[in-house]
Amino acid sequence: MASSFLPAGATTGDSGGELSSRDDSGELEFPHGPETEEPSCLAELFEKAAAHLQGLIQVASREQLLYLYARYKQVKVGNCNTPKPSFFDFEGKQKWEAWKALGDSSPSQAMQEYIAVVRKLDPGWNPQKEA
Repeated sequence: MASSFLPAGATTGDSGGELSSRDDSGELEFPHGPETEEPSCLAELFEKAAAHLQGLIQVASREQLLYLYARYKQVKVGNCNTPKPSFFDFEGKQKWEAWKALGDSSPSQAMQEYIAVVRKLDPGWNPQKEA
């Protein structure tokens, strides 16, 4: 089931299979430039993205769910700090490996990548219209 890749409150969507958070120019897609946003604004946008994607889980690919799961964990927990699941825990191992692969990525970077993917998966999403 797709939603099992997401922690409580995390989400994703689309069936395109692309994991890239960049557009064709190689630039991250943000309307106001996240590098100029204050951390509290970025965190608020991240939370809105996570909430918005709850409704899009059914159309998300497995790879997209893993990609977003890892970034969500990096934001909420920090660097991967748990032992690797057993060989027989296939799903747990995939999730752990996706998170571990982020290494020392900053929470801010993880939020930016998460938001960029949400925007790519749902180009019509407008976080300003959400309560």
